[in-house]
Amino acid sequence: MSNLLNQAQTILTVAKDTAKTTVTAGFGVYGTIFDQAAKSSDKATQIFESLVERGALVESKLKEQTSAIFAKKITLESVEAKAQSITSRFTGVQASKLSEVESKIDLLTTMISELNTAPKKITKAKVTAEAQA
Repeated sequence: MSNLLNQAQTILTVAKDTAKTTVTAGFGVYGTIFDQAAKSSDKATQIFESLVERGALVESKLKEQTSAIFAKKITLESVEAKAQSITSRFTGVQASKLSEVESKIDLLTTMISELNTAPKKITKAKVTAEAQA
């Protein structure tokens, strides 16, 4: 029986040592992950700081460019003029000819709308004695 008790005690000791070793290995994994996270965090912080420095260098140039763009007043006339300029370059048609065609289209549209209206009824005027004489 003492032999059986010794064997149980040995098994218990081995189980305790294995559990202790497993827990210690878990702590090692935690420590490694923590170290790697700290290194990654440091590297991310360095990258972020370099981006901030680069942004500060570019910011003034960007402000100048955007203020120049917004300083130009964009009107409908300027957009139309630019569109006509581009159109004439690609098609060879001048802006004055386009305006002439637009005027003719407007006139035709007006004439067509007048044709679509119902004709007025013509009534015969009564003939008076004075008109007959």
